[in-house]
Amino acid sequence: MPSALSNMMNELMRDQHRPTTPPSGQGKADEIRSYYKQGLQQLRGTRNMHPEARRVEIARLYATTQAALKKVQQDQLKADRETFAKLDRQLWGYDDVRANAYSSAERAAVDGTVRDAQDRAAKLKKPDEAARALSAAEQGGDKVLVRAIAKRAHDMSWDHIVDGYLSTRPTEAERYQQAGEIYARQHTPNGVMAHQFSGALSKPDELHDLSDDDVHAMVNPTDDAA
Repeated sequence: MPSALSNMMNELMRDQHRPTTPPSGQGKADEIRSYYKQGLQQLRGTRNMHPEARRVEIARLYATTQAALKKVQQDQLKADRETFAKLDRQLWGYDDVRANAYSSAERAAVDGTVRDAQDRAAKLKKPDEAARALSAAEQGGDKVLVRAIAKRAHDMSWDHIVDGYLSTRPTEAERYQQAGEIYARQHTPNGVMAHQFSGALSKPDELHDLSDDDVHAMVNPTDDAA
């Protein structure tokens, strides 16, 4: 196998063990496909290589690229889930409030306050009612109740209330946007399609008559024999 192509394939294999974060997932997939195209061009342009040997090396390149792209998909999904859980807790949790409680009695009091706020927010049935309650809580400086009402508005899709809540909180607004982007990637048709595409790879003409199982057997004949 040409040394340059061998280096590219080794790089692909190493990349399978590196974590992928949401912002870099698509970029990593594009980089892998770029290596793949370069590898195909190099193999097809290499003279004095037996056609069957070339076909085996193309199969190896294809299988390695497929594995690398699948790993990118898995890392993207894992990172999205972890990031979304973290953002959701930062947006609607009360870790920051509990952090100011230094004794068990204070923590119990905070937990009671949180439960009371959540119970009060859950009783809000109409958006105008929630808007008034949010305004009163804001004026009273009750940030626990404010957050509980904002969460209720979010759950009920009272977007104008959520927008008002976020308009004075740039950090929360940024987190909310990030969480929304992750949700869209995981749950909307366009997002799901884009995720599926990130792992798609066109089979080269040299392998058009082979299934993926056939390609695997060609690349790993000992596995097939076992």
